[in-house]
Amino acid sequence: MSRRGSRSGAFQEPKQERTRKQLARILATADVLFSEHGYEGTRLADIATAVPCSMSTIYDRFASKEELLRHMHRQGTEQAIAMIDQIAPVDSAEGDLRDVLPGAVQVGFELIHRFRGRRRAVLERLHADPVLFELELELREALLESGRRFLLAYRHQFAHPDAELAATHAMNLMMMLTEERHTALPVPERLRSDDETFIREVCRMVLAYLGIGAKI
Repeated sequence: MSRRGSRSGAFQEPKQERTRKQLARILATADVLFSEHGYEGTRLADIATAVPCSMSTIYDRFASKEELLRHMHRQGTEQAIAMIDQIAPVDSAEGDLRDVLPGAVQVGFELIHRFRGRRRAVLERLHADPVLFELELELREALLESGRRFLLAYRHQFAHPDAELAATHAMNLMMMLTEERHTALPVPERLRSDDETFIREVCRMVLAYLGIGAKI
């Protein structure tokens, strides 16, 4: 998306393979520490120690922890859109959403799990950083639009009277439930479900809302 590119700032992806690998280690380490300690509880010095690398190595790429998180958010957005766009709907009257929806929910689930550290940090920092807030709006808009296109390929199955509205709310529901599973407060043991059950039940909710009956 051109708007995301317009916010890419002065960051330049490294050209050398060794430098790219080091950058990947920095981002992966930041994800782990953000997941464990949050944005405020993680210092750049902690990241450098855990990589390990020098502080100058980090400062060569990012002027601050704020800039690091912005870059991680941009990178995660690009990867999320690319993964969702690879879920090609069956563009025919015979396509059945019930066959492909679990796989689509699984992709979203895996994305949130992979980026749970930066998601925690973004949600913690969101309203204090206007640039990050705009990036988050762009992410949600892009994910919503990709998901809507996917669902609307199966509009011939919808019993809902307004397919466009239904696709919007169904995608919002999937996004909300998937992110909440990884970012909400822990739930009591007796109320927890495994990943397979969670994905199955999200699909049940979405299909029921769209008016698509269960397969016999």
